Amino acid sequence: MNKKILITLLTSSNEKLLKLCYNTVVNQKNHNLDYTIIIVVNSLNSDYYQNVCDEFKNIDIEIIQTQSNGKPGMGHNSVINIFKNHKQYDYLIPIDGDDFLYPYALHQLQKSISLNPDILALQGNDVLCWNNDSSSSCDIHLNNGFYLTKQHDFKINKWEANKEIVNKNPFIEKSFITPIRTILCSRKIFHCNINQYYCEKCKVLDDYLFYLHFLNIFIKKQLNIYVINSNHIYLYNDLNINSVHHQYTLDDDYNFIKQYSSQFSSLNTQFGILWDNLQLPFIYQNPPLKETYNDYKLVDGEVQIINYNQYLESPNSVYCINFANYIVLELYQIFKHNIDTSLLNQNYEKSYQLCYKLIQNGIHDRELFNYYCISAYFLEKYNIVKQYIHLAKPFCNNQSFLQKFI
Repeated sequence: MNKKILITLLTSSNEKLLKLCYNTVVNQKNHNLDYTIIIVVNSLNSDYYQNVCDEFKNIDIEIIQTQSNGKPGMGHNSVINIFKNHKQYDYLIPIDGDDFLYPYALHQLQKSISLNPDILALQGNDVLCWNNDSSSSCDIHLNNGFYLTKQHDFKINKWEANKEIVNKNPFIEKSFITPIRTILCSRKIFHCNINQYYCEKCKVLDDYLFYLHFLNIFIKKQLNIYVINSNHIYLYNDLNINSVHHQYTLDDDYNFIKQYSSQFSSLNTQFGILWDNLQLPFIYQNPPLKETYNDYKLVDGEVQIINYNQYLESPNSVYCINFANYIVLELYQIFKHNIDTSLLNQNYEKSYQLCYKLIQNGIHDRELFNYYCISAYFLEKYNIVKQYIHLAKPFCNNQSFLQKFI
């Protein structure tokens, strides 16, 4: 494999989380890809670039700061531009710096690179979520009450069972999602005369513009594109409460996307009201470990796992679950670091809200209860202090202002 690959980690906040993301990239298994990592700092926080430099001071890595408007699209476009200017690389793998790669991600992608793709897109991704965001009985319970929403390994194009979700014409429908995640592209994307790859107005759906370009490239047969199943590649972190996904509604984004209707009028001709994503070339990637679970059945187009316990105990599930458990334990330490930093900066509302979120998730940690009581005290929520002070012992003994509540 003689292709040179640029892996970018795009970040706007939380250098500790970025470091965890970085560690999942450098600890990949069973591949021989030649890659270089560049960190792209795209933030309105003027101190953040230096924070990242300090976090990575003992690591030989290039860190580039790009202009930000506070929305993800400008950051994603800056990543494309960095790839364009670094002509020594054949492929780009763009990763958001608050997400993670599974240990066999590059092993899985190497299978597809052998097909010489120009754009490779994932059908969504696995997700780390809070317990009250877990919506399926098949979601996997992790440490500290977190959950893993994991894609099954049944050999099928999963869009066949999700047509009502993914096959939506954005210029007609009131709401929609981005069905794909771009995971790899070649330098040939610069032959398509695209001025802007991601929407710089959208707060969340900036990648929908790239998806429209992806469809346009497909119908014009400009490049070699594929959609692959996302299993064992990308782990989306829905636990980051600072991500745009948790901060904004999508109403404005829907309107911004609809404004591209005239630019992509050819898509209406090709896809029409049905907007059939199943037309896109799909390749199923087998799991990385040979011993696979295969006991599935299709019921009304839905994939059902026959023996759930056996599925969880299969090697391809076990390593994913172990990895996710490792990540959530590391994330919890980052959460506590963020709480401590907020308290030091006297941002008591921020520390209080994060403590509340973690406690509501079912975490029972005396140090966390102590942080919660401190935050509540300075916000004059004394009823909260009285309710939780007994759970904060012995840590609360170090705060004189809490003694009267003990």
